[in-house]
Amino acid sequence: MNDEGRRLLRRSALRVRRSAAWLRTEEVPPARGDFLHLLGTGGNPSGVIRQRRRTGGMWLSLGGVQIAVDPGPGAAFHAARAGLDARGLDAVLISHGHTDHYLDAGSLIEGMCRGMSRRRGLLCLPQEALELGIVSRYHLGLDPAPWYPGGPIVTPWQDGVPVQVGPLELAPFRVQHGPENYGIRFTVRGMRIVYSSDTSYVLRYEGEDGTQFVPRPGEPLAPPRAITEVREDVVAAFAGADLAILNVSFFWQHAHRHLTAVGAADLLRRAQIRRALITHFDRSAAPDAEAIARYVAMESGAEVLAARDGMRLPLDS
Repeated sequence: MNDEGRRLLRRSALRVRRSAAWLRTEEVPPARGDFLHLLGTGGNPSGVIRQRRRTGGMWLSLGGVQIAVDPGPGAAFHAARAGLDARGLDAVLISHGHTDHYLDAGSLIEGMCRGMSRRRGLLCLPQEALELGIVSRYHLGLDPAPWYPGGPIVTPWQDGVPVQVGPLELAPFRVQHGPENYGIRFTVRGMRIVYSSDTSYVLRYEGEDGTQFVPRPGEPLAPPRAITEVREDVVAAFAGADLAILNVSFFWQHAHRHLTAVGAADLLRRAQIRRALITHFDRSAAPDAEAIARYVAMESGAEVLAARDGMRLPLDS
């Protein structure tokens, strides 16, 4: 080896040791304050493919606990660019097994488990998604090696069974979208934040001519005069929320499997919620996000904010 090669060897060996120490043993400064950071505000297949709006999900900092929620494509990248350190994560949560809700989970688990060198952190996801293998055996810690002995504590969601992460309580509730899927209530120090995930809500509505309609796959929806039947379990799950985080992919399309803006306004009224954030916009709805938020606010009487990529929302507890 020539002199240049020896210099490169010494430098690279030193950097490898420093990198390993940074990843595995260096303490991570705690996050400051309670906040919600939007790693992405897009969703659905068209959103994943086009990435006009990011599809990375959310990062919650609550009561000193750091949580990634539905880390879709790009979550790790956008977290790093926002100064959010995956090494400090306490939990990774997946509501259901669709690509825009889980694809970057492995990357964040590697950070949380310090390059898979430690057994630490929590992974919560539906049993169905776990069995389908949306998270690899390696990232579940099921194939440990001497140099990669780590992995998360894996906890499948159970409807209504809370999970404790430090002072923060996570309470999953079953919602309806296709695969096994859960909304999540976050409670800490008397503050309750409720996340809808993707779910149907409107079961029956009245058209402008008084005709009763049921939302069905593939059928166009008539303009609604009134919502006459909804998923009351969803209303109950949101009752008492200080902040509702609603996945509003469409204005009034595909209501058989999505909340929609029209449904969101009805939900906020019935659950008597005063503050809401709408996110997870389909490519078709994203250009009208601000107008959709204004519509939901006017119809519900609540303060409604349209999420933006990279938005950080302070959470007062």
